[in-house]
Amino acid sequence: MNVRNNRRGFFPAFPATGDIPASSQRDLALDAVRSWSLFVVVFGHFIMQILFWDGDIPAGGNTLSSGRPWPYVTWILQVMPLFFVAGGAVNIGSFARAQGHYNEWLWQRVRRLMKPTAVYLLTMAVVFSVITVVVDQEITDPLCTGITGPLWFLSVYIAVTAMTPLTSRWWNRWGLKSIVALTGVVAVVDYLRLQVFDPAGTLNLVVAWVLVHQFGYWYQSGVTTRQAQSLIAIGLGANVLITQILGWYPTSLVGIPTEAFSNMAPPTIVLVFHSMVLFGLFVLLAPWLRQRMSTPRGYRATSRAAMLAMTVYLWHMFLLVAWLSFLHLIGLDLPVRIENSVIVPDGGAYWIYLVPATICYAAIVYTVVRFLWPLEFMKIAWFDAAKNKVSHSILRAVIGCTLLSVGLLGISGGGFSGFPVAMHSAFGIPIYTSGCLIAVALGLALLRQPARREDPASS
Repeated sequence: MNVRNNRRGFFPAFPATGDIPASSQRDLALDAVRSWSLFVVVFGHFIMQILFWDGDIPAGGNTLSSGRPWPYVTWILQVMPLFFVAGGAVNIGSFARAQGHYNEWLWQRVRRLMKPTAVYLLTMAVVFSVITVVVDQEITDPLCTGITGPLWFLSVYIAVTAMTPLTSRWWNRWGLKSIVALTGVVAVVDYLRLQVFDPAGTLNLVVAWVLVHQFGYWYQSGVTTRQAQSLIAIGLGANVLITQILGWYPTSLVGIPTEAFSNMAPPTIVLVFHSMVLFGLFVLLAPWLRQRMSTPRGYRATSRAAMLAMTVYLWHMFLLVAWLSFLHLIGLDLPVRIENSVIVPDGGAYWIYLVPATICYAAIVYTVVRFLWPLEFMKIAWFDAAKNKVSHSILRAVIGCTLLSVGLLGISGGGFSGFPVAMHSAFGIPIYTSGCLIAVALGLALLRQPARREDPASS
């Protein structure tokens, strides 16, 4: 993907793309799903976020808690599995083509994700060090809890990516049997979580997403139309059975206050079946997506969206909370009420008011992203021009990846409220975000490798 500068007016250089690659190993359908699904995630977060202010003290809620039909919306908006499917398809090919050592390959995968993330984390650390001094933690705790929530994806995705040599061997040896076996493990972990020991469910943060990552391997091996249709029928039928008829699991595919537990954090077998549906739909739509993305307009739009993806993903929750806080400061809160101890929209007025609020929020995100997107591609010597020697130590890579993933997951759950000294409880354990930042830094330092020429088909 070529980038050339195109400075226009008020904004810095906007990403511009080269011509459509006539002979490229890139699958434009994968590019499309990785780029455009992200905006579904952002839209979903915006729609779900709801705040109730008691004076100047906020309380957070979720619009999906406002009635029985709303959890079904997540059966459309929950598209995160598609990122793991696309990641699996890209990772297995990238690793097979890699010329250097595993550690070098892993660093190339991590570097692309963590360069803009490191800038984001350092900025949040500085911003919240100031906020901690001037704003009571009583306000920032409920207000800022979800700002770093999206980092869970990076935590898990990096860990799953690091396992590619192992999981691809599973696929090459066992094929679809590996997916069946992992599905059984997810179900067993669910049983242990729900019937024996609740923290056991944490295992599915790895097992379930490794399973979905395997779908990407299957995609690269070839999936027939009949297989795709069968996956849709099986996944949808199983979820209707266990969530609606038997009532064993909640309906929502994200965690909401009105349901007994979350199907997402950690993932359950419901998310696995949902991933089957999404994967089947993607396989059926892939030829059409390739055709649409092969037009100059489609290719240009998707390439630009891909360039902006990490910037949008990292910053959209911070911007959302800032926007809702600003509305409160000027006395224009979205109308909400408390009903049966749950924060819900206050009738039709909420949805009418949400229209201009959405337009303004979209304009804010667009403006900030137009200024910040170059951070994804700027040269940072520590990341891009390391002078250290190549490390061939697998143990070093395992320790580095573990520190990085655990640190990011801790920041995701703990957040920056009260930074740098506050302790928060998440995942049933005490978390200091400052300590998690140190873990991230150490993990990156252990994973860092000298720069190599990156495979353009693997980015």
